[in-house]
Amino acid sequence: AIFVAIGIRPATDIVAELGVERDQFGYIKVDKEQRTNVPGVFAAGDCCNNPLKQVVTACGDGAIAAYSAYKFLKERT
Repeated sequence: AIFVAIGIRPATDIVAELGVERDQFGYIKVDKEQRTNVPGVFAAGDCCNNPLKQVVTACGDGAIAAYSAYKFLKERT
């Protein structure tokens, strides 16, 4: 199997201004529901500290993040 890796550092500098925690490599720290340490901020895909960096897992991360954001907003209305 061949896996293509484009870039070695995630482009996550923009979230630093929001106070979102990143690991030593610059990946956004998320929990199993794709939540960051900042309430209401979710992340998905290759910018996260999840172990697999593939399209299929990024799609799954996105679905989880979207559902988590939905639950977050629903709890506040």
